[in-house]
This record gives sequence, C-alpha cells and structure tokens, in this order.
Amino acid sequence: MRTIAKLIVGTVLSGAVATGIAAAPAASASAATASAATTVSASQSTFVGWKRFERGDGRFEYRWGRSNGRYWLDFRMWDRDRHDHSYSFFDVYYKRDGRWYHYKRFTSKDFFSTRIVFGKHVDDFRIRGGYGHGGHYGWGGYHTYR
Repeated sequence: MRTIAKLIVGTVLSGAVATGIAAAPAASASAATASAATTVSASQSTFVGWKRFERGDGRFEYRWGRSNGRYWLDFRMWDRDRHDHSYSFFDVYYKRDGRWYHYKRFTSKDFFSTRIVFGKHVDDFRIRGGYGHGGHYGWGGYHTYR
C-alpha cells in the first residue's frame, strides 16, 4: 500500500514540476512586460518603502510618495499594550509658504491605518509619534520625508 501511495504522490509532483517548467517562459515574458510598465509609472511618481519607529508601547510605520504634484502618506500605528491607560498618538504637519501647520492628530488604543493625500499647495510635511495619556505624552522626534 505504501508503494502505491508513493507512486501516486511522485506522479502528481512530477506533473506539477512539468507544468511549472512549461509555464515559466510565459511567466517571464509577462514579468518583463510588467517590469517595463512599472518603470514608466515610477518615472511619473516617487515612492519610498515602509519605515518604522517606536515610542513607548506605540509602534509606527509610514511610507510616502509624490504623484501628480501631490504628496501622499500611508501610515500604520498600533499599541502593544492595549490593557494599560495609555494611547499611541501620531501627529502630521505640513508646510506651506514657509510656515508649518498642524494637519491632524491620530490616536489609537489598538491598530489604526490610513492614507493622507495633501493638496498641491503643500511644500513639505513631517510626522511624529507619541505615547501617553491624560495630557502627558512622550513625543519622539520629527520624521521628515527626506
């Protein structure tokens, strides 16, 4: 009985490998096309991978880009200790005409994620993460996109 089972498994595996080998040239051709399309779209916009920092029990990840003359910012934040009284905070600032303005403060006791698209008038932006409660926050330094 074991020999028959091994024979069936071996036949199935060899068929799967043969199918993968036959599909490989088509997959590489479509990958080359997709890579050319990605290069074209990348020349029209700027993108930076995820960056991470921590403050207290707060964990923050962000990435940014610029597309069609507008900055965008994706961020995720979460609080590792949901059972204490403290929250994670995420402040976003933008710069217009040489002056910094507070955009918004986000807060979470659990997990939060969002995307912000700034207007074309924004020259720069910065963020910072904090952790605390009752008006007593431990803020980290500012993170800029540069």
